[in-house]
Amino acid sequence: MMEYILTILWVAIENLFCLMLFSAFFPVKRSWAVMGLAYLTHCVLQTVLVSISPAELHPFIAITTLLLVSLYLFGGKWIPKLIICVLGLLVIEIMDTVTVYGAMAVLGLSYEEFVFRRLLYSTVITAEKLFVLFLGWYLCRFRAIREFHIQSRWMLLALLFPLFSLAFIITLFLQAQNEADLSIGAVLLSAGLALANIGVQFTIYYMEKATRKEQEDLLLRRQMDLQAENILALEKSYRAQRQNVHEFRHHLQTLQTLLEENQISKAQEYLNTLRETQAVRVFSVRSGHSILDVVLNEKYQTAQEKNIAMQIQVNDLSALSLPTDALVVLLSNLLDNAIEAAEQCPDHREIQCTLQLQDSFYLSVRNSSHAVAIVDGQIATTKADKLDHGYGLMAVRKILDGWKAEYTFEYKDGWFQFAAEIPL
Repeated sequence: MMEYILTILWVAIENLFCLMLFSAFFPVKRSWAVMGLAYLTHCVLQTVLVSISPAELHPFIAITTLLLVSLYLFGGKWIPKLIICVLGLLVIEIMDTVTVYGAMAVLGLSYEEFVFRRLLYSTVITAEKLFVLFLGWYLCRFRAIREFHIQSRWMLLALLFPLFSLAFIITLFLQAQNEADLSIGAVLLSAGLALANIGVQFTIYYMEKATRKEQEDLLLRRQMDLQAENILALEKSYRAQRQNVHEFRHHLQTLQTLLEENQISKAQEYLNTLRETQAVRVFSVRSGHSILDVVLNEKYQTAQEKNIAMQIQVNDLSALSLPTDALVVLLSNLLDNAIEAAEQCPDHREIQCTLQLQDSFYLSVRNSSHAVAIVDGQIATTKADKLDHGYGLMAVRKILDGWKAEYTFEYKDGWFQFAAEIPL
């Protein structure tokens, strides 16, 4: 009877360790009560399935049930969860192998002799399970970033190596139980596999970190480029406005002279000539926010030059207190992407931009577009330089995430739309 109780206790501890492992890497999407009920159900189900199935199927049962529980309790994608499942079971199997064969080597016992001493065996295994539980608690407690992000190109390596190690350790444990002279070798081999798996995971982690650093550097360079472009645009608009004011004074002086000389017909002719030939550039959009006005009018002018119909709806944005540098990067990227997409449409070219300031700041950019595929929150591209191509959306999402904004984007019926609501 005691053996069954200890087995259930050990299974419960292993499952609790795996749940801690998941909570360290993935966001929890269920209440604590639901998690507790799911945990108990999983322990009972796994115990029943293991008791009625051959030993060769136990790892498969453990991985399958753990993956199903993780999909229900935690957010995130299923492949990273599968990797965590395998890594968690690998930790458990390596600890079992090191503990059992290490104790056999130290005490000079065979496997049968060690198991036959029930009190000693139960005490050693229980201590080992509690240590595994402590590892899970420590990782869950002190891991600062609750996100398991890995690029698809590394997923196969991140999964296959620990999966192979897990199969190897289980095979070794099952086949070497009667070989007393394999105790030290099994311990050393298990420790080596543990270190190798840690090395592989850390290598992938630092490669991912280097890639993110490269992306952040690219974001910074592009943000600086956008700032410089908009400063030049502001200067260009200012100079154009000064030139228009200067020319306007001359036109007024000429008209005043003609009217003073009572040359009404010549004055009318002069006005008609100005109407036909004078290309005075004026701001088409006035929101009360001078920096956004520059960006909006500059992009509006660019859209007109590319034969793209652009509609802009704004209310009074003079009270908008968001950082202007980030606003410039945000709006410039969205409108540049919209102009690029609309320009590729042969028939219907249109952009609809809406900026509304109320209790929050609402922003929407909708444009005609060829069909686009949205995969894993990213717009799929066939361009060679995918990192450079994805910069715009990457920068937009980084800014909005920093502002705790809610945003969404979708493609439907020839239209692509990006909408965001930013709390103030």
